[in-house]
Order: sequence, then C-alpha cells, then structure tokens
Amino acid sequence: MDEKAQREGKLVFTAAFVIIFCCSASAAFSVFAETLQDATSGTAAQVAITLTIYQFFMALFGIISGRVIDRTSPKKLMFIGGFVFGLGWFLGAFVNSLPFLYLSIGFLAGAGNGLLYNPALLTALKWFPKNSGTASGFLLGAASLGPLVLAKVGAILSDRFGQAGFIPIGIAYLILVSLVAGFMKAPAESDVQTNQTNKKSGLSPSEMLKTTNFWLMIILFSIACTAGVMLIGSLSPIAQVQLNLTALTASNFVVLNTLSNFFGRLVTGRAVDKIGPINTVITVLIITIIGLLGLRISTNVILFAISVILLGASFGGVLVIFPTLTNKTFGTKFSGSNYGIMFFGYAIGSYIGPQIATQAANPEAGTGMFYNAYFVAIGVAVVGIIIAWILSTRRIGQKDVRTN
Repeated sequence: MDEKAQREGKLVFTAAFVIIFCCSASAAFSVFAETLQDATSGTAAQVAITLTIYQFFMALFGIISGRVIDRTSPKKLMFIGGFVFGLGWFLGAFVNSLPFLYLSIGFLAGAGNGLLYNPALLTALKWFPKNSGTASGFLLGAASLGPLVLAKVGAILSDRFGQAGFIPIGIAYLILVSLVAGFMKAPAESDVQTNQTNKKSGLSPSEMLKTTNFWLMIILFSIACTAGVMLIGSLSPIAQVQLNLTALTASNFVVLNTLSNFFGRLVTGRAVDKIGPINTVITVLIITIIGLLGLRISTNVILFAISVILLGASFGGVLVIFPTLTNKTFGTKFSGSNYGIMFFGYAIGSYIGPQIATQAANPEAGTGMFYNAYFVAIGVAVVGIIIAWILSTRRIGQKDVRTN
C-alpha cells in the first residue's frame, strides 16, 4: 500500500469510527424511557418494544445496505443513512403515541442505523485485509465507548429538557455523520493486497444460504450473543437483588461492564488475527461460561465484579469475530450482503437473552432469583462450543471460501 493509499485508509477508518460511535445511539434511549411512557401513555413494556423494532429494522436494512455497497460507492448511502438516522431520533421529541414512537425511533432510527453500521464497518475492513480482526476490534470499540458518552449526555438532556432532549441528539447525529460521510470509499484493487482467489470465488447471498456452514454460523452468532445481551439488559437488577445493593451502587457495574466490553473488543480483534476466528469464538464461549459460573457463586462485590468483567469482555468480542469469519468463509465479493444477513444472528440473540433473564428468573428465590437464568445461559454456551467445534472440523475460518 503506497503512502497515498495509507492516508486514505486512515481517513476511512476514522470516518467509520465516528459513524459506528453514533450507531450506539440506543444507549441514550433508556434514559428517556419514563419520559416516553408519559408522552405516549404506554407501559414500560410497550415502550421497550421500540428497541425490538429498532434492532429488527437495523438488521433488515443492514442487508439492503450490504447489497448497495457490493455494487457501488458507500458515500451516498452514508449521507442518506445519516439523514434517516438523525431524523428518527429528532422526531422522538414530538412523539405523542406508541405508533408514532415505533415509527420514529423504532423504524426510522433503526433503518438509518442499518444503512450506516455494517457498510461503515465492512468498507473500513476492506482497507486492512491482513489485519481485519484487529481493525474490527478497534472500530467496534467505538460502539462500546458510545454508550458511556451517550447515556450520560442523554441523562443530562432528559433532566433539563425532557422529551425535547431528542432534538439536539438527532441534530448531532445528522451533523457528525454528514461531516465524515464524504471520506467513505472502498479501496481500489491496487491500493491493498487482497486474496484474489477469495475475491473471485466469493459466494453470493443465495449461494451462501444453501450451505450448511451458514446455518451453523448464524446459530453460533445468536448463541454467542445471548449471555452478553442478557447481562446488559438485567445487570443492574441482578446486582441489586443478588448483592442487596442500591440502584445507584449497582449502576457502577453497568459502567464496569461497558469498559470491559471495550477492552474485550480490542483483545479479541488481535486474537482473531493470531489464532483464527473459530478458536477465538470457542475461547470467548469458555470465558462466558466461567463468568456465568462466577455470578452464580458471587456473594460479594469483588467476585461479582470479576465475573462482570469476564462477561463484558467476552460479549464485546463476539461482534468483532463474525465480520472476519463471514469473509473468510464466504469470500469478500458479496461481503456487504452476506454479513448483513449474518447480522440477523445478533438480532436473534438480542431477543433470546432478555427472554432467558425474565422467563428463567424466580422472584421467590430471594438473592438466588437469577440462578436458573445463569444455568440456562451456560447450557446455551455449551451448545455454542459444540457448534464451533463442528465448524472447526470443517476448517471454517482457516481456509477461504468454503461451499459445503
């Protein structure tokens, strides 16, 4: 890669970092939850459905945007996505009913996220084919840092302006994405050293969907996300119940989990490049099981904190692994479309995780309220290890473009 290409690659990487940082916007939603309940006269559960809709359309439009970047430059897509994304959050200030809430933040903001997230990530990774795992780890670190900033900013805006706090949030997203969108471009073949066999023999989405490997991988993706999503959604209540903490003290574990998530992504990115994506996902699942067992026996703050660190780090690594794993397995020719489809695994895990936390919890068990949920999540992780081992026997992630 010559000096000019290196500069362009750094600009694309920086632009993608900013965009992915903005795409962690859902962290700001929770601090407006009570305000939105008052504005819509909805229950907490009805307002929470907004994030389910958000995740679904993020995944759906991730497929659509993937097809776009497989065929043309991502620049226009970034500008369009930034506008739709910012508009969705901006309209949150005027929500007065549940349908309006679902349309604005659920559909529009979710669709805008889908138009931005995967294309920004995959476009940037094309500039670093030899170190895609490391690059993915640093980029997705932005999605961990985002909640730390956005939740705090959102809380301040909600406290001072109430529902109108969505106005500066929406405008900020629109401006930030628009400022960097012009730098997003895919590299020319002469700019990077790519695996030409991988590029020419990459499977199309329809071909990928016919393979056993795809179905094993998307199930594995869902499983690997499950425990982490369960913890994110229920960490504060778990800490309050299990350790008899106040809500304010328990919130410190949320910050600890977020920081662990960030550093876990950086470490996992390096691991993907060193030991391969399948070995890395097996390691992540083993750490997940250790973390869950630690939570199960935690009766003090120190052991609980160590367990949270392990779970936060392991969950952070999951999203780093699968872009590289998908490219190595199915090629880069249709990487946008293929990873867009694979990303539905995250959406599935985002549904399963909270369900385990709520359905398996036993309110009558006192401090052991969530013990059953830990064991269910451990069982799911064990299944994930088995699937990962099966994929390793098929040499997935070790050689490029497998079609069986």
